[in-house]
Amino acid sequence: MKIGLYLISFLGLFIACSTDDYNESTSSDVLIDAPSASYGDLKAAIDTKLIKNPNDVSLLVNRANLALEHYDYPRAFSDAAKAFRLDSNFLDSRLVYALAMINQGQRSVADIRESQRHFQFVVSKDANNTKAMVGLANTYALQQDFELAREWIEKTLIVDPKFFDAHVLKGSMYKVLCGALKGDKESEKLSKIYLDSAIQAYSRVSQYYPDRPEIYLELGILFQQSNNEICLDYYYSAVQLAPENMDYKYALAYAYGLFDEERKAMAIYLEMQEQDSLFCEAFCQMGQIYQKKFGEIDSALNMYRTTIEIDENHIDAYVNMGVIYEEQKDYYNAIRSYARALAIEPDNRGPYMPLSDFSEIQGLAREYADGLKNKL
Repeated sequence: MKIGLYLISFLGLFIACSTDDYNESTSSDVLIDAPSASYGDLKAAIDTKLIKNPNDVSLLVNRANLALEHYDYPRAFSDAAKAFRLDSNFLDSRLVYALAMINQGQRSVADIRESQRHFQFVVSKDANNTKAMVGLANTYALQQDFELAREWIEKTLIVDPKFFDAHVLKGSMYKVLCGALKGDKESEKLSKIYLDSAIQAYSRVSQYYPDRPEIYLELGILFQQSNNEICLDYYYSAVQLAPENMDYKYALAYAYGLFDEERKAMAIYLEMQEQDSLFCEAFCQMGQIYQKKFGEIDSALNMYRTTIEIDENHIDAYVNMGVIYEEQKDYYNAIRSYARALAIEPDNRGPYMPLSDFSEIQGLAREYADGLKNKL
């Protein structure tokens, strides 16, 4: 069974505002200017000010922007909504409210349209507001109107040729368009054009912002889709910039395995297991290397058992164990493993697995289980 790479993509079509200027209205005793300060420290500093002035709109906007930058979307929406209720005429509160709304996990079509209206209002009052312009482009992209989205992106880049969110949204749109044509043989040429365009867009971002590891991750994913070994260089760059990030390490280790460098992959998986003993993918992937590359079945089973101890709904581990048991003619444990895989509800699948891949793997488990019926 071929297991795909399940990565958390940090850069989809949902672009949080950058926070280059959110500290302007915050007093100097708030730790905004400390470049090494953590999100928790920065938030705590603003929290202290808000305890004394809970309806200070500028502070609420600052904390919402900070939350957006750190992907804390529930916090961002809560603060942004309150700031907008307190002063809907303040452009910054309207802008951050629209940005927070569009970044909600349970965003609806109505939310997209409402945020679009707010972005349009901000742009009507401040024609060169790049955050609002990209936000507006994003609403069009989310409604599949990529032509208007591109128009607003280009308008933004005229105002600020290096605006981070504009380039990222541009790359994300091309990535989505490429993905939409995946598997369509008649559109292979166009799909390749979109893929190349996405790579160009993200490459430009990496030139302007060489210290952003998430961009190298995106480039690695795109080159991996093309089966291009250069993806290893981009994943490695991401890990070098953020050595504690487990997702970057996982991407690099998985790619090493794809390009027949299993020893390097295993070294990283071991490092990940030491760093976080609950990161089950590091155990499962190592199990697959033991099973499929080196034929070390006992070691593979131990890895899968550890995986299941961490995540009892890890479908890959159950199916791979079933395959091993079946090859050993231990049909009872094989059918039991497949049954456990089939009993997993889609909503309980791990965060690294798209629904389409989950359904495909369950289909394999069902097929394998059916094949064993006459052997029991």
